[in-house]
Amino acid sequence: MKLKIVLPVAIAMATITGPAIADRNATKKAINQAKVLIESAERNGASMHASYLLKSSRDNLAKAVIQVDKREWVDAEVSAKMSQRDAEVADAKSQAAKAEKSYNDLKAVVDLLKSELSRKRSML
Repeated sequence: MKLKIVLPVAIAMATITGPAIADRNATKKAINQAKVLIESAERNGASMHASYLLKSSRDNLAKAVIQVDKREWVDAEVSAKMSQRDAEVADAKSQAAKAEKSYNDLKAVVDLLKSELSRKRSML
């Protein structure tokens, strides 16, 4: 008789707690991914080229950690995903700034070479 009651209760508990465990795991994975993306953006110079986005990313990550402590899995995952996006954009802006600087440096060298070539041709 007790088995008839215990089995449905056990199945119901597994059904109820299953999504919560999945949410918790997804949230922790999103937080870890955000940390990696922030570190990558920092290595690529985002603190110099996109500091406001990097700060926003860190703020969202801190918010996600607080929400995890409160067991607000879905809100924490959303905050972690926002942190990821901000870190990705900061990293992209940093890389774009570096590429633009490289382009400008190369253009300056090409312009210098053109002027030297022009000067040499005028001497002939």
